[in-house]
Amino acid sequence: MADDDIKHLVSITEALHIHGWTHLDAIFLASLTMQAPTLLIGLHGTAKTFLVEQLAAALHLVYRHYNASLLNYDDLVGIPMPDEEGKRLHFVTTDSAIWEAEFVFFDEISRCRPDLQNKLFPIIHERRVIGMELSCLQHRWAAMNPPSPDSPDVETPQTYLGSEPLDPALTDRFGFIIPVPAWRDLNRKERLQVILGEDENADVSSVLDFGALVAQCQTLIPTVEAASRDWIGDYLMCALDLLEKAKLPQSPRRARMLARNLIAIHAARIVLEGELVDMETSAEIALIYSIPQSATDTPPNATTLITIHRQAWEIINHLDNLVWRQILEEPDVVRRVLIAEELGVTDEEMARLITGVLSATLSQPRKVGLAVAMFMAFSTRRTLPAMAWEPLVKLARVVLTPAIVQYNALPPNEIQLWNNEIRPWVCGLRDSADEMTTVKINYVLSGFPNLWRQNKWQEALGQFNQDLQDFQIEEL
Repeated sequence: MADDDIKHLVSITEALHIHGWTHLDAIFLASLTMQAPTLLIGLHGTAKTFLVEQLAAALHLVYRHYNASLLNYDDLVGIPMPDEEGKRLHFVTTDSAIWEAEFVFFDEISRCRPDLQNKLFPIIHERRVIGMELSCLQHRWAAMNPPSPDSPDVETPQTYLGSEPLDPALTDRFGFIIPVPAWRDLNRKERLQVILGEDENADVSSVLDFGALVAQCQTLIPTVEAASRDWIGDYLMCALDLLEKAKLPQSPRRARMLARNLIAIHAARIVLEGELVDMETSAEIALIYSIPQSATDTPPNATTLITIHRQAWEIINHLDNLVWRQILEEPDVVRRVLIAEELGVTDEEMARLITGVLSATLSQPRKVGLAVAMFMAFSTRRTLPAMAWEPLVKLARVVLTPAIVQYNALPPNEIQLWNNEIRPWVCGLRDSADEMTTVKINYVLSGFPNLWRQNKWQEALGQFNQDLQDFQIEEL
């Protein structure tokens, strides 16, 4: 969700002098309310540490910051010593020990030694050290740079060669996994605020009563949970099935976390934005910021998670309609149109699915090819409303009614593409071309040179042939 999409009555991050993060406010309030382990992922210098320091100060909690890449276990717990009777151990500690801490922050956790990472596990998950409860500890947060891929590009300045993916079992213990904004994600106003700075040493408690916000959110959670009980199970079962199909499998523990996160986020949004907030947006936020794979070297695209959310949300709104449930359970937007045609949906319903295809994240050559295939398939047997016909015609026109185009100057690589590949292919087909072959020739020619700068024309043509076959277009 972009900052502009969310209207805040109260902004936690703005009160903390952190700009461009308001879309994360509800997540932070939900995390603080549930005391959920939280992992921040971002480039260096993006205010991850500053955020945690400010939150701890605003809540007036005893705070400990540990650089996990340099940490020794003795720094955490002290040195064990026997008591005078030699029957029990006590720890000789320093002021930096964890025993009295209420808010701990493990910075650079992805650079931590594996043996120490294992020792942090019970602190993050159970609030325990060597089996002993940390009775004061409330909040366990951590931060990391994006992990380095298996084959890092050393010339890319944002590749962190020392940052390793966390053990999946450890990542799964973090309730929220939050990619934070980088400089490129900030708008002009936010960038100026960062550059010019503000009084970052001001007492944030004079702006917001963070303890009161947490208390309000905690009070609302039971009410939100009761109101969502009838649908949240169906929604998350659909979402988890779709995540599995997208090769983003989740554990049963994560399923329960997602339910708790969704409820807490919605309660937090009511506190911060007012009572009119919608549950669908809360579900989307919860899904985007609760996925452990976001901490891997190949994190899922936000668009993928949003698409999964919207598909799951649509499914639960059609639970009693077996036809639509069968359609929406198919993750591929093109296959949905084919299934809908087999099931005989109305023209208005088909129009919705067609516009979904044309607005999906597909390459432009694929959209053009699909527009041609769907136009040819439905022009004689359906009376689609304008909302479907207009975008279909706009995309298909360049293929079905081609124009003569002259190019006065082309770069050498495009001249080579034309002379060595496209022109010989066209000349080999044109003399004996039937109407369907002519459509395929027009498809390739209409894409030259613009579409074939970023896409391989042979692969696009192969997909176009497949789409024509799927929509049973054999002749004009």
